[in-house]
Amino acid sequence: MTEFLKQYYETAKQIITKPIDFFKAMPITGGYKEPLIFAVITAVIMGIGLTIVTLGIGFLAIIFAPIAVVISLFLAALLLLLCSKIVGGTGTYEATLRVVAYSNVVNIIGWIPIVSILGSIYGLVLTVLGMREIHKLTTAKAVIAVAIAMAIVLLLVVALAVIGIGITGYVPPVR
Repeated sequence: MTEFLKQYYETAKQIITKPIDFFKAMPITGGYKEPLIFAVITAVIMGIGLTIVTLGIGFLAIIFAPIAVVISLFLAALLLLLCSKIVGGTGTYEATLRVVAYSNVVNIIGWIPIVSILGSIYGLVLTVLGMREIHKLTTAKAVIAVAIAMAIVLLLVVALAVIGIGITGYVPPVR
């Protein structure tokens, strides 16, 4: 177990401190097991942190965060793959999922108020760098691919909110 945690720590440290080197050396094949395990461990750490910060109220995050992360990884990888192809990317779905899973390392601090915002921004940087490397894109094209994906997600969220308001008729009060 100690060796396993040491490997997790070393991988996280390399992603955070030397992301370009990490993504250049990252295998683009080999299956989903290793990146998914990495992302799930990160999600569990986030869930434990949320439980501590919320004085136990967030304990369900330890269970649901890993499930949500796995589902979102597969969806995010699909969306980012499609967006990278729009700008001329050459990578595969598996390689894209690996980038998304390892960029998820920022969730280690995702439970810390305010600091999590900086982590999220760095997560976008990591995603851009990873997409650039595995899809053989320029930095500008990688930024565009990630921005398109973010815009699509934002539009979906707004559309779902509008649909929800239309179905329920509930509009939150403006103060």
